[in-house]
Parts: sequence; C-alpha cells; structure tokens
Amino acid sequence: MNWVDLERHFSAARIGRYRAACGGDEAKATSAYVSNMLLAEAMMPMLSVLEIALRNGIHQRMSALYQRPDWWEAWSGDQAFAWQNKEVANAKNKLQRRVEIATPDKIIAELAFGFWSSLFNGAFQSLLWKDLRLVFPRCPKTQRKRHTVSSALNQIRDLRNRVFHHEQLLWLTPSLIDLHTKGIEVIAWLDPKLVPWLANFDRLPATWALAASR
Repeated sequence: MNWVDLERHFSAARIGRYRAACGGDEAKATSAYVSNMLLAEAMMPMLSVLEIALRNGIHQRMSALYQRPDWWEAWSGDQAFAWQNKEVANAKNKLQRRVEIATPDKIIAELAFGFWSSLFNGAFQSLLWKDLRLVFPRCPKTQRKRHTVSSALNQIRDLRNRVFHHEQLLWLTPSLIDLHTKGIEVIAWLDPKLVPWLANFDRLPATWALAASR
C-alpha cells in the first residue's frame, strides 16, 4: 500500500496527523499507523476486564441498596437521574429491536461505560457514594474518595472511546502506558486477584515497548 492508497481508504485528515507527527516521513507515518492499530487491539483485555468487573460490582451494590435486580427502575421519574433513565430506555429499545427480552442481565450488558462512570459524578455524592465505594474494597482509604474514583473512571472512559473510535493512541498525555497502568490500578481496587490473571494475556506493555522502539 502506498501513501496515496492509504489516504484514499483512511482519509487524508486521519493519516495526515501521523505524517505530521513523523516530520513528513511517510514510511514512518505508515509504521506509526500500524503500531496504533496494534496498540488498540492490545488494550482490549484490560478494558474488557475493567468494564465488566466494574459494572457487575456496581450491579451487586445497587441491587442490595434498592432490594431489587432492576434497581434503575427505582429512579423512574426522578429528575436527578434523568440522563441515566434515558440511557436505560435506549438500552431497552435496542433489545426490543433485536426481539430480546429486557432482563436485568441484558440491560446491564447493553449500558455503556459512560453510564457506569456517571454514577460517580458529584451530583450523586450523597445519594450513591456511601454504597458505591464498597465496589472498591481494596482501594486504599487515602484514595477511596468519590472524586478520585470518578477521575480515574473518566480517564479510562475517554481512553476506551479513543480505542473504539480508532483514534490516535501513540502520543497521548498522559501516555497510553500510564493510562493502562491506571486501568490496572482500578482493577486492583476491585479485586487484586484479577491483576495477575489479566497479566497472563495482557499484551499492551510488550506492544507499547515495541512501538516505542520504532
């Protein structure tokens, strides 16, 4: 594939950013673009473990708090949860279009990361934080603050969106490897045993080291 073909398939605007970052060197830019795709692929295990463990942990705590598996229904009509109610409604609509029964498990799986991270917003400090802090039993007390958890989750949410929308990962601030480390830290807050288990198939550190050496 030559540069003209890459521009035709991926757009001049998209890959032009790589050429600019590589000082106009199209060979280096092409290599950087490939490295970026491989980094996005390598981020998937960490993001998957974190997101699924997080939402299931939240589900357990909220089910206990509201004494029902469909705990979001307790927010129906409550303007404090207007955005969350809209997201639940969207999830139900998607399931209906696929002719699937909207069970709690199905709705949980359909809700996006932004829904889960939003529950740690400042607006819910007095409403939810007392219970949601228990989602992170191994988070050090000095860090188990709503704003600390919220900031970490928002960083991971933004990273997840970049990965899923095929955006640039090579030259982020904080760096991709630092954001990956933050994700591992959050996973350890959920359950430290997940960290060595994930390490068995997490290729991001090695992929990052290879990309950085080019």
